[in-house]
Amino acid sequence: MKKVFAFVAVIAAVCAVSCKKGDTPASKPVDATITAADVTVEVGSTVRVNATTNSTATISYVQDNSGVYSVDAAGVVTGVKAGEGQLVIKVPAVEGKFTAAEKTIKVSVTDAGGFNPPAEAAIKIDGDFSDWAALKQGSFSQTYGDEDATHPALTHCKVYADAENIYVYVEWDTDMIVYEKDVEHVPFHCYINTDNNENTGGYGTEFADADIDVLLEGALYDGGVMGSYDPSAFSYAGEPGTTEWAWDDLGIEETFCAGAGIDGKYELSISRAALSAAGFTVADIFTIGFDIQQNWDSVGILPNAAPSEENPSGVVNTLQVTTQK
Repeated sequence: MKKVFAFVAVIAAVCAVSCKKGDTPASKPVDATITAADVTVEVGSTVRVNATTNSTATISYVQDNSGVYSVDAAGVVTGVKAGEGQLVIKVPAVEGKFTAAEKTIKVSVTDAGGFNPPAEAAIKIDGDFSDWAALKQGSFSQTYGDEDATHPALTHCKVYADAENIYVYVEWDTDMIVYEKDVEHVPFHCYINTDNNENTGGYGTEFADADIDVLLEGALYDGGVMGSYDPSAFSYAGEPGTTEWAWDDLGIEETFCAGAGIDGKYELSISRAALSAAGFTVADIFTIGFDIQQNWDSVGILPNAAPSEENPSGVVNTLQVTTQK
């Protein structure tokens, strides 16, 4: 009889173990996703947001405080006034099945008179240079430095201009440009022939066309750290077409430039409106040149060229840029 009980006990233990091993673990929730596109609607009209999700939860819509639109629980957007806003689309978590998720879309509201919100800038000054690579060929100007030039530290630049700003992307040789503690910054100059007129401006020491109207003098490093470009602005004060270093402060007090980058690569913007307010309206076609310095001596100039028998100095014209509209 004891043997029978012992056998039954063994079977029960085996069953208990096997059943425990066979238990199904709790499944991991699936990542919820939301698909939705930006919407455009006229003032007084409506449009439904075409939002979908793989979750079984109900979609909700969270309106911002822009005041340009309203939205109901079904995702129907009504235009209130011309402008732009953001709409957040959410789904809550479903326990054991789906995670929570959210997606933000842009709401553009136009009026019957044809107002359209301004397009987003093609270039954002944020130290991420991917938007430069996305520019359409032919929409920007660029030049590469010649390693045999007299001042070769600047190696590449691109310039893109729209109705609001002039955007500059520049690269330099990090072996030639270093932060110096006794100087505390690395000067970087932009020379702009704002009116593309050879009869105004001057300073032909670094460029063959001595018709620079405006000089921006700022630094890429501030105390050894890459900082935002905050230059002083000057107008050429010498005789037109001459090469003297003569400049008058334009007195632009507000920040009219911005910059960001990493060691060896940098992007900056220049406000056309600020230059215009100071008396220098930038033409649709203009020219621009650059230099970078070490201990206040120019070690990089763009555009440049290697010295030759025909051009012993290697000095060339500034870079021509056409504004994109």
